[in-house]
Amino acid sequence: MNISKEDILGGLLNAALLMYAMILSPTIIAGGVGKEFFGALMTTTIIVTIIFTLANGIYARVPFAQSVYMGENAFFAFSLVGAGIPFATALGIVFWAGVLFFIISVSGLRARFGKAIPKNLSLIWGFAVAAFLLYLAFSDAGLIKGSTTGLPTLPANYKDLPVLSFFALAIFIVILYKKLPEAIKGISILASIALALIIAPAIFKISYPSLIFGIDDPSKVIFILNFVDAWNYAYLILIFLLIELVDVTGTLKALLAPMKRDDDEKVIERVMHVEGVSTAAGAFFGQPTVGTYIESAGAVAVGARTGMASVVTAIVFIPVLFITPFFSQLPLQVLLWATAPALAAVAAFILLKVMQEIDFRAEPGNVILLLFTFPGIFGGNLLIAFVLPMIALAGYEYFTERKMGMPNLILSLIGLVTLVLYHF
Repeated sequence: MNISKEDILGGLLNAALLMYAMILSPTIIAGGVGKEFFGALMTTTIIVTIIFTLANGIYARVPFAQSVYMGENAFFAFSLVGAGIPFATALGIVFWAGVLFFIISVSGLRARFGKAIPKNLSLIWGFAVAAFLLYLAFSDAGLIKGSTTGLPTLPANYKDLPVLSFFALAIFIVILYKKLPEAIKGISILASIALALIIAPAIFKISYPSLIFGIDDPSKVIFILNFVDAWNYAYLILIFLLIELVDVTGTLKALLAPMKRDDDEKVIERVMHVEGVSTAAGAFFGQPTVGTYIESAGAVAVGARTGMASVVTAIVFIPVLFITPFFSQLPLQVLLWATAPALAAVAAFILLKVMQEIDFRAEPGNVILLLFTFPGIFGGNLLIAFVLPMIALAGYEYFTERKMGMPNLILSLIGLVTLVLYHF
């Protein structure tokens, strides 16, 4: 198969734009499940990125890269494992959500399910994810900290080097983002992590370990999922499924729009098949939802149009596997701090996009739905930030005497049942 220079450039660009996730995602998950899993998680993050980016290229024939979703990884780490659900059981929840997603995709029901979720609710979920990631970034950087009352407090001294350097790195991202061409603006996120790792020894008064080439043992997280106990949390399987449907559909439509293809629906179906398999199989590798990254827009912008770009991206990630031992030897505090500006930037980009699309003037009820995310955001539990707006959806329509559609009523009931079962 011939490969164009646009596909080569697009593949290289996708790899550069996604590289930050190879460090950031395992750091987020390790923050919830434990530092001892970081090395294995980083290894399997890279492995699933290679495998399913390759699948997108060969089967779906699109220049879209796949990796572990930001947002879902935080949901998994803090709202499931952090809330007391065993790691293996939480992976089982992700697995069954992936299986259901695949069934919906191949059966042709995907479009119906997608239409049943109101756009305003999906945007509110996007806001909740972004706001929680921003909250997490501030916490990782030391800008806020917990207290005995449970309320976040300000640190004793903003003059501490980790806090000051967070602001400096955030400014660095903004400046670089504004200077770079549109297609490669996302590289500013990777650049901030690289710069943070360069200055970390001076900030934390540590010495870096020797650069050891090898692959961190992934056995701690591979094939540990619990299929059976996951069904004790069937309501969480459904929530994961709904969130993935919203994320994937929105991402694919945004990526396909500038490509101006005549077969968008066929392409979406093929990518959806890969998404279902990647999420279910990703759970075998100890990873939450695996899906197509919006950063793939960089490849599209430079003219990549075929799956060969994804093949190039997958090949580029292979050597990255061999430097995982270096990162796993770093203290978790350093990893959290080094990735905090990048996490804040990802959150800010999502927030800007979502807030531009939410129509508060035509639909004032969106303000109410948005406010209902706050208990979950500030309480450190994304599940609550997802289900309270679902419940409020029907409540708002009832009190404003609007005609309540059946999909909204069902979503509200799912939210209510989820909330009750989660707590009791």
